[in-house]
Amino acid sequence: MLELLTDPMHWHFRAEEARRLAEKIDDPAAKAAKYEMADKYERLATRAREWVNRADVPRFIKSPSTAP
Repeated sequence: MLELLTDPMHWHFRAEEARRLAEKIDDPAAKAAKYEMADKYERLATRAREWVNRADVPRFIKSPSTAP
């Protein structure tokens, strides 16, 4: 589970899906809320990317996609 939480691509894909769903919503408030959710997922992706690139993160926790 920790690998999923620290995987930037996981959060990026969640953001993309939220945007796809937002495009299908007619209610302006619900659409805005879904786009806000997508923005928050992108921020999580950024934070995860920063976290896995830190030198002090143990090797066994780093995401397989970013490990050398």
